[in-house]
Amino acid sequence: MKYGFVIDQDVCIGCHACTVACKTEHQVPLGVDRTWVKYIEKGTWPDTKRFFSVLRCNHCTDAPCVAICPTQALFKREDGIVDFDTDRCIGCKSCMQGCPYDALYIDPHENTAQKCNYCAHRTDVGLEPACVIVCPEQAIIAGDMDDPTTKISRMVATEKLTVRAPEQGTGPNVFYKGVESSNLDPARSGKLSDSGVWRDAPAVSGSWMSVDLTPGPPEEPIGTHGDVSSPSPPVRVESNGGPPRVVYNTDHPAPWGWKVSSYFLTKGIAAGIAVAAAVALFAGVGTDSVWMSWLAPLIAGLFILLTGVLLVWDLKRPDR
Repeated sequence: MKYGFVIDQDVCIGCHACTVACKTEHQVPLGVDRTWVKYIEKGTWPDTKRFFSVLRCNHCTDAPCVAICPTQALFKREDGIVDFDTDRCIGCKSCMQGCPYDALYIDPHENTAQKCNYCAHRTDVGLEPACVIVCPEQAIIAGDMDDPTTKISRMVATEKLTVRAPEQGTGPNVFYKGVESSNLDPARSGKLSDSGVWRDAPAVSGSWMSVDLTPGPPEEPIGTHGDVSSPSPPVRVESNGGPPRVVYNTDHPAPWGWKVSSYFLTKGIAAGIAVAAAVALFAGVGTDSVWMSWLAPLIAGLFILLTGVLLVWDLKRPDR
């Protein structure tokens, strides 16, 4: 048994019903998502076209998040679902760093790593995931890919499907039909340089949201004896000729900051001092000197201690 998804982007309308259903089913807080819809636009206004893609955990056959998790909080079930145990998670964010699909997030309430778990609680009692049930276009197909009688099995066997980042070798089990390639490959689309849609627009030069498309006011007040200018035509917003552009996506901030960078630095200094002392001993330098007898071990020990402090400080659940 191996569960998977097929996302039919030929019929997806980008309505976000799957995102809302997922948030409701799992009480996902605002600001984070287990499944989300990415928008890509191509062309020059007004001759533009928008493409959607539903993104989520890929329940990989060789899941890097499972391999990197130090506490086995992430695990792969016998049915192929990659699930998580929040009671074991220490919030180290290693899984977020290891996942090539940006599928994990830190829950702001529990401070633990979470993601799409295929609605395992529903699957265990014979129900389909919440996103499958609510999709008005039946664009999300779920089921056992090892069962030849299921729709998803027949689609995987006969349809032309695409996966995200196949070069990573993770064996993703979320397949896409009719998807625009720039939706799945970030290198093929421009970055979200302005506010996108449904957000407050920052002061970004050239942002399509900052252009006033309404007719301009007359030059003189109405009722004066002077000539009243005709309204100015709408401003034409044109593309800069660049690649397809992202106009909506979910934020995925870098999981590690200066604490982890400092952790690698202090660990490297401690290891360097230890290696230098070992090389000196191998070269015949005695331990009679102050440096070799206690100064080198003391400095290396202090940096190791600082490394541990930084590591625990960066954890979201240091109490565990």
